[in-house]
Amino acid sequence: MSDEMPSFPLTQLAQSASAMHEMFVAQVAAGFTEAQALYLVACMVSGGPREQR
Repeated sequence: MSDEMPSFPLTQLAQSASAMHEMFVAQVAAGFTEAQALYLVACMVSGGPREQR
C-alpha cells in the first residue's frame, strides 16, 4: 500500500471505501469492538445480516 496522497477527484469506488472506513472508525469510537464494527459495516454493505442456521 502506498503512503502517497490519493489523486483528486476520487473515483466512486474510492469514495465508497472512504465512507465505509469512516463508518468503521466512528463505530469503534462509539464503543463497539473492531469485530462488531466490521460486522456492522459488512451488514450495511451486503443489505443486512444473514439468518443463522
